[in-house]
Formats: sequence, C-alpha cells, structure tokens
Amino acid sequence: MKYLRRQKTAGLVVSLALLNSLALAESRPEPSGEEDESIELEQVEISGQQQQPQPLDGSAEAGYRSDTAQLGPFGKVRPQNTPFSITSVSSGLIRNIQATTTTEALKYAPTVYNNTGSSQITPYYTIRGFSASTWSYNMAVDGMRSFDVYQPMEDKERIEVISGATGFLYGITSPAGMINHALKRPTRTPLREFTLGLYDEQVYGHLDLGGPITDSLAYRINLVDSDKGDTGGLDHQSQKRYLYSGALDWQISPGTLLSLDASRSRRHLNYAQALFMTTASIGIPKAPDASRNWGAPYTGATDATNRFGLSLDSQLNDLFTLRFKARYSKVEREYFLNRQVWQDPQLDYKWRVDSQSEFNTIVKQFSLFLDTHLNTGPWLKHKITFGITRDSFDAGNNGYHGTTYSTVYSGNLYTDPGHPAWSPPPQGTSSSQETHYKTLIIADQIDAGEHLSLMAGGTRAWVNDYVRSRTAAGKRSVTHYDDNEFSPAYSIAIKPLPWITAYASYVEALQQGMVAGATTANAGEAFAPYVSKQKEVGLKTTLGGLELNLAWFHIRNANQYVDPTTNLASQDGRAVHKGWEFTFTGKATRDLTITGGYTGLNAKITKAASNTGKTPQGVPERMGKLYAEYNLTPVLPGLVVNGGLSYTGKVPWDAANRLYVNPVTTYDAGLRYSFRLQGVQSTWRFNIANLTNKNYWTTRSGILYLGAPRTLSLSTTLAF
Repeated sequence: MKYLRRQKTAGLVVSLALLNSLALAESRPEPSGEEDESIELEQVEISGQQQQPQPLDGSAEAGYRSDTAQLGPFGKVRPQNTPFSITSVSSGLIRNIQATTTTEALKYAPTVYNNTGSSQITPYYTIRGFSASTWSYNMAVDGMRSFDVYQPMEDKERIEVISGATGFLYGITSPAGMINHALKRPTRTPLREFTLGLYDEQVYGHLDLGGPITDSLAYRINLVDSDKGDTGGLDHQSQKRYLYSGALDWQISPGTLLSLDASRSRRHLNYAQALFMTTASIGIPKAPDASRNWGAPYTGATDATNRFGLSLDSQLNDLFTLRFKARYSKVEREYFLNRQVWQDPQLDYKWRVDSQSEFNTIVKQFSLFLDTHLNTGPWLKHKITFGITRDSFDAGNNGYHGTTYSTVYSGNLYTDPGHPAWSPPPQGTSSSQETHYKTLIIADQIDAGEHLSLMAGGTRAWVNDYVRSRTAAGKRSVTHYDDNEFSPAYSIAIKPLPWITAYASYVEALQQGMVAGATTANAGEAFAPYVSKQKEVGLKTTLGGLELNLAWFHIRNANQYVDPTTNLASQDGRAVHKGWEFTFTGKATRDLTITGGYTGLNAKITKAASNTGKTPQGVPERMGKLYAEYNLTPVLPGLVVNGGLSYTGKVPWDAANRLYVNPVTTYDAGLRYSFRLQGVQSTWRFNIANLTNKNYWTTRSGILYLGAPRTLSLSTTLAF
C-alpha cells in the first residue's frame, strides 16, 4: 500500500509539472521569423505613488478576513455590526489547507468540536456544548436550512458558524447555532482556474469558471470529478465523487438583481471505518493505529443532491426593499456501517451492523422579506424587517436494518483487523418523517447616532411533525405534534470608536425535540418541543489587519442524551451552558497571517432525575485552535509556509461522567509556492494533516470514533 502511494504521488507530480509546462508553453508568443527591428526611444521618468489593488474578500492577501456574512432574515451583513458571534472560514483558506469536507474546513474554528473523528458516514459537531448536524437542523446553504448530509467544498465561497441560539433568525434549530455554506457567485471579472490534486491516493480535478456574459448578466461554473482512490489516510477507504454547479446573476435594473443556481453532487464512500462501543466497566482503551481500517468492504455510504434555487432582491423605492428566495432539493441517501461492541477488557467484540436502504428526501423552501427604511426624529434611523419563511421536507421510509450478532470475535484492536462475511441484517424499526416549519418575523434595527444601535423583534415559529415508524414485527405507530411559540430577541450595541463594537443580547427560541435515532432502543420516538433561552455579551474590534472577537454566553436548554448502557434516547431535566469564546482572524504583521481562538465552557445538568451536576454527554470544556502562515516572499519570492494546531480537552463519554475521552492536540504543516511566467499564474500546495500521526478518540452519544490519521495533500492551480 505504501509503495502504491509513493508511485501514485510520483506520477501525479510529473503530471502536474507537465500541465504547468504545457500551460506556460501555450502562453508564449510564437516567433515571427522576421528580423528584429528595434527603435531606441528617449528615456522618460514618471513619478507618482502607485495605488495598490484592494485584496479580495476572504483571500490570503486579506488575511482570510470576510467582511460579509449571511444572517437569516437580515440577509448580507457586516459581522462586526451584528450582536451575534460569527466565525467565517473563507474559500481562500479552504483551498489553501486543501479541505475537501466541512469537517476539514472547520478544523481551525475554535467554536466547533468534531464529534465523529475520521468517520465520513454522517458528520456531527458540538457548538457551545450542543449537538449540531443535519438531523438537528443546524446546517444551511445560502442562509436557508439544508437537509444535505454531504457538502462539497468547491462551490462554497465561505462557511459561517453562527454560535448559540439562532431560533430568532432561522426558526426551529438546536441552540448550537447554524453552520451556513455560502455559495460562490458570479464574478465581475473573468475567472478561469483549473486545479489538479492528490488527496491521499485520490486524484481529483476542479474547474472554476466565471465572469460577465453581458453588462447585466454574469455566470459561475464549478465542475469537480475524482477517481476512486483511498482517502483520509485510511487503508482501503475510497470515495468517488463529482459536482456540477452553476450560477447566474442578472442585474435587471440598477436596484433589482435576479440570481439563479443549480447543482448536482454525489459521493460514494466505500469501505468505511468502523465505530466502537464500550461500557463503563470495560473503559476506554488506548486509541489504535488510526490509519488501519476496522470496517468491512461492504460498508459505506452514498449521498447525492439535486438543488435548484432562485432569489430576487429589488429596491422598490426609497422606503422599501423586497427579498425573495425559493429552493427545491432532492436529497438521496443510503449507508451501511458496522460497529465493534466490546464484551470484556480484552476487547473481544460482537459485530453490529446498521444500514438504511436508498431513500429520498424532497425539500421545498421559500422566504419573503420586506425591509422598510425610515427615520423618527432627528437621530433615529430604522430598518424594519417583516418576513415569512417556510421549509417542508418529506423523507421516505429509510428501510432501516440492523442487529448485533451473537458471535463473539477475538479482540483485534491492536492486531490485524478482521470482519465477518456479509449477510443481510434483519429489519429494524424503520421510519419516515414529514415536517413543516413556518416562521413569521418582525425586527426593528435602530441606529441612534454613530455610537449606539438597538434591535428588538420576535419570531412566531410553528413546527408540524409526523414520524411514522414500523418495527421489525410489523407494528406501526405515528407520532405527531403541532406546536408554535413566540420567541423574542433584544440587543444593544455600542460603538465608542468606529473599530470597536460592544453588544449585549437576549434570545428565546422554540427547539424541536429530538427523534430517537434508528439505532436506539426507542427508535422513532419523537420528543416534545422546548424553549431555549440565551444571554450573550460580546466585544468585537479590529486592530490593524486583525479581527478580534470575544463573547460570553449563558444558555438554558432541555437536556437530551442517549444512555450508552440502555441505548435509550432520553429528554430529562435542563442543561445550563455557560462559557466564553475568543476568536481572531487576519494579518498580525505584513507577512504573518493567523486565525483561531479558544473556547472555555462550563456546562452542567440541572433539575434532572439523574446526573444532576454532571457535564452533558460529548461536551468538551476546552478547545483551542491556531492556524498560521508566513510569507517568505522578501527572501524567497512566492513561498509561504504554514502550520496549525488543534487542542480539545477531555470529553465525557456518558451523561453520568463515568468515562472521559482524553485531551488531544494535533499538528499540521504545509507550504505554498506561487509564481507567474509568461502570463500564467501557478500555485502549488502541499499539506500534511496530523503531522505526528497522533492516534486519538472522539465521541458522541456513547459511541467512540477514531480520529483522522496523518494525511498528505498535493495540488496545483493554474489561472489562465
């Protein structure tokens, strides 16, 4: 395997070099064959100061700072002017660290914990101590809720993490916040880039095209294809994927913009890493070699999405602006995974399988907002927003099959991985779900002079949810609830100086109760909605080229967890999460760029029948992230070196805090070299993730996941 990896890497390096040579050769002018007739002109001296071009938003030259974020009903805003904690990861950083998934792109976001390690079946995250995933409705695309499990990175302009309760902005979500994927939009100037890369053993190509078609019409196209090579540094695991994405912007009039987008993406993951189950008496053993695959050849996942969207922004007159969005998505999903269920301290295990047959989720969404700008008195300027959103999704029967087989196999966690022959698992409790969300919102953003702004508003959120379950014995049941709640939100922001914003906010939000997963003992049980309450105080500032943000928060929420002993999903008592976040992004010096931060969290269970005073399951109390790159251009033109570290403190495996996953720190390194010859810009990137090949665990819902092993990435980008 290692020999094959070296051979494939060497072959790609040669291919990349040839590609650069061909591009450079095509850019050279052909010789005319005529004698050179040069004319010597008189030397003229011109003096004056050259104006430097403004760096692109989110680019390396801008220190990866993004001056724009999408904030639900408020549309595009400047993060520094909002009373919310927002962390942005720009496409420039995503490309330079060669991230291929949302998990990899967020590795330096100090507010986000990746619960699922190297597993690529379904990603789960923890933000402010609360679970965030597709299933808890914390994922969005272009400011609208998303139901996709897999998100390609190549058509994303940035990823925005809005921490904390966002029910006021998005309606029904968990109090973790929202992870929004902003799509790339058409460019004003021609864009032609081709990237050829090697991610572990997977070769991929990415074509990014954009620019104006006419004075009022512009386009953007992203095309990606990859071979079926091993990925993620994991033996045997492969992932074949593709993406076809297009967007159009039509400036119908100076005040009216119509935008269209469409995409088709698909990934097929084969030979997925196993998951692991332990007990309090067995404990959590030392993590094994994470590059070895304890899965089976018949495990994996297939995810595909067809998405069609449009938006219209129109300034009707001096007072009113209309904003409309609509989207249709068809999301396809199937998976087959296995777990080792340990039986004793020797890690002898039973083989457990869980699968869902192919099923489709149809998603229909729209939002309509009307903004009114008016003044009251000499000092107060109002922006009043009225709006409605609706999200409907209908997920067909997932055809769940799963069981834990009775055969006990000898422990092999530190020896050669093995797996039993495939056999069809028996049918388990399968379910289908139909859910409709609706929100009505009104908000008044008030500017009271240059130094003070206020926001007051509220959202009436409705959730209408049907869960239809069928057990293996054929018993059918329907869980239905239809509930609504008014959620107020208030904030005050003070700007003593143009580059400093201090704010305080209070938000309430209706949250949907969890639906017990297909693998739990009470699969399909839907818990009642509940209300979360959040207080937050923050400070945002810009020092030179560096953005600094500090936030303190206090959140009260229903306590939800899965007991690993009984495998029952439960809702019991309250969870109170208090903590603070510090983030930074930008240019520390002319040549040094840094991004990262630190999160400290004190989360406790209160008013519960059990586990009072304990830290909620799967919640890290400390996280620190740092990415830095240094431009060596003054010494070695075009060369940039980079490095990063990710620290996570201990994480409780269960709600009773009987076991903890150990703290872990991983390191990354890389370099980037750019040069221009005969009008062609070429950029080479080389990155090593988990430089020391640290073996470690992550955890969620009483499940252990192996962390990602050392992984190498190599690519070249040609701008032609």
